[in-house]
Amino acid sequence: MRFLSRLIPRSTGGRWALGTGLAAVVGVGIYLVFFLFAFHLIFVDEVVDEEGPEFAVEADIDALISEALDTATTATVAAGDAGETAESEQPVTDQSMSVGEHADESARMTEGGESDPAGEKIAKPGATSDGESAADADEPAATAPATTAAAPPPTTEAEPAVRVAYVGSFGPRSHPAEGTAVVLTDGTQTFLRFDDDFATDNGPDLNVYLHTAGPDASVGDLVDDFIDLGDLKGNIGAQNYVVPAGIDLDRYNTVSVWCVRFRVVFGTAELVPMN
Repeated sequence: MRFLSRLIPRSTGGRWALGTGLAAVVGVGIYLVFFLFAFHLIFVDEVVDEEGPEFAVEADIDALISEALDTATTATVAAGDAGETAESEQPVTDQSMSVGEHADESARMTEGGESDPAGEKIAKPGATSDGESAADADEPAATAPATTAAAPPPTTEAEPAVRVAYVGSFGPRSHPAEGTAVVLTDGTQTFLRFDDDFATDNGPDLNVYLHTAGPDASVGDLVDDFIDLGDLKGNIGAQNYVVPAGIDLDRYNTVSVWCVRFRVVFGTAELVPMN
C-alpha cells in the first residue's frame, strides 16, 4: 500500500497527468491489437458465397468448372501413364526390321504381275508389259461423267461462348491456403474466380494479386511486377474478381492472397492454361 501511495501523486494535477498517460497507453494498445495487427481477425472468418460471374452469354458456370477440373485431372493422369509407358518400351529388334523388308518386296509387286525371288516381274498370260490384258488394251478408255462442284455452305459467325481458360490450386506460404482458382472468359470479359473450396487465414489488409513471378518466388520477386485485383472479399468461400482487359495471363500466371500492410503472402496458386 505504501508503494502504491508513492506512485499515485497526491495533487489533483498529478493524478490527472497519470490518468491521461494510462489512457494513452491503453489507446495505443487497442490500436495495435485491433487496427494495425488486427489479431482479432485470426479468430474471425469472413465467409462469402458469390454466384458465378455474369456474362453476356448465359452459361452454367459450375458445370464448366467441374468439366475443366475433370479434364485437368485426366490430362495429369494420362501424362503420368505416358511417362511410365515410355520407360517400359523395348528397343527395336532384328525381327521387327524384317517386316520392313517384306514390305519392300510387296511394293515391287504390281497389279498385272508377280515378283520372283530376284525381284523381276513375271507377266501373267495375256497381259502386256504394263500388266494390262490385250482385251483391255483394245478397249477405248471410259470417259468419266462431268461433275459439278457443290457450292460451299454459307459461313456463319460463331457465337461467343464462356470457357475456362486457366485452372490453379492454392497452396500455403506464410499461412495455410487451399482451394481452386479458375479464369473464365467469353473473349470479351474475363474473371478470376475462387471456387467454394477456397480457404485461408483471415488477416488485415488482404488483397488479391496477379504476379509474373512463380508461386514459390520470394516476396521481393513477387512484388517486382504485379496487378492488384482488389480487396479479398472473404477468407473462405466462392468469390469473383474482374481481370482488366489486355492482361496477358500467360505472363501474370500466379495469383496470391497478399497482406499489403506487412508484405506477407498468405497463399499462392499457379494458373495453368486449358488447351
